[in-house]
Amino acid sequence: MRISWHQHLRGYPVALTAVPALTMIAIVWLGVQAEAQTPCPELVRLRNAATEAWKEAMRVPPSERCGALYQASSAAEATLKYANNNRESCDISVPQLNQVEGYHREAVQARDNACAGRPLRPYPADIIQR
Repeated sequence: MRISWHQHLRGYPVALTAVPALTMIAIVWLGVQAEAQTPCPELVRLRNAATEAWKEAMRVPPSERCGALYQASSAAEATLKYANNNRESCDISVPQLNQVEGYHREAVQARDNACAGRPLRPYPADIIQR
């Protein structure tokens, strides 16, 4: 019997919503950076490491997710610090820097929620049963 990817995630509704949002941020930023032909290979390396750390955190069992998200949020923080410190030399625009900050904020929120035993992202108001 073959089990599809969404059946593996049954019981983890957050995984279906959290991954696409952060992945899209990374993909959009990657596209913008590729267009700009950034002279900063270190920034690209850090961003790619942060994206890989996030993907890995989404693959681990929930019992290991806190530690994995700690790694992902640390990688996102390193990317943000580098982008802030090298904004002019890397020609990073304000919107690009805001995207990096948003990616870091989401990674930290997901880490804090996972480590506290909460869903990675809050449920929308229409899902919460009162």
